[in-house]
Amino acid sequence: MPLDPAQRHQIEQDAITAAWEAEHLAACDDAIALLREIADLDRDDDGDAFIATDADGHNDLMSRISAFLAKQDQ
Repeated sequence: MPLDPAQRHQIEQDAITAAWEAEHLAACDDAIALLREIADLDRDDDGDAFIATDADGHNDLMSRISAFLAKQDQ
């Protein structure tokens, strides 16, 4: 038995909502992972985290944070 247009529309909307929610849950998981890495960094006497670069001026954590933020700005 074919679906009526209202049922078809509701199924499509539910699928779109589920995909959006899955995408945002994945983004939250990625953000939590980055925050956990920051929490594990060495700290100075004031409690500020050391986020340093290597000899070439690169910082993998900051690069991943920048990439994450750029992706979320889309």
